[in-house]
Amino acid sequence: MSAQQNYQELSVDEIRAELSRVLESADFVASRQHCLFLRYVVEECLAGRADSIKQRKVAVHALERDASYDPRADPIVRQVAGRLRRSLQEYYEGDGARNPVRIEVPKGAYRPRFARAEAP
Repeated sequence: MSAQQNYQELSVDEIRAELSRVLESADFVASRQHCLFLRYVVEECLAGRADSIKQRKVAVHALERDASYDPRADPIVRQVAGRLRRSLQEYYEGDGARNPVRIEVPKGAYRPRFARAEAP
């Protein structure tokens, strides 16, 4: 399912409420990079700019790299994205297991996906 399809199934308020729950969890509070990255990609998607979420923009706007950022010399975006994906998975297996909405950042992309949680 595409991010746009997922977005149509959920309200902006539902997505932002879930983003707040995730960012306020202990694991995310402990990782400033995860919070900055996730907030940036979710807000860009909600603002209708999902197609422009690229590695360089994440580096500059979320991870505070300067305008000369070179992804070949600095793999920070890929590294943080990998750790973020694992943290989201762990969160939804633990503290967030009962949350009504899920946010994920699929492997190979930085554009988030949103979905209602499946009933247990």
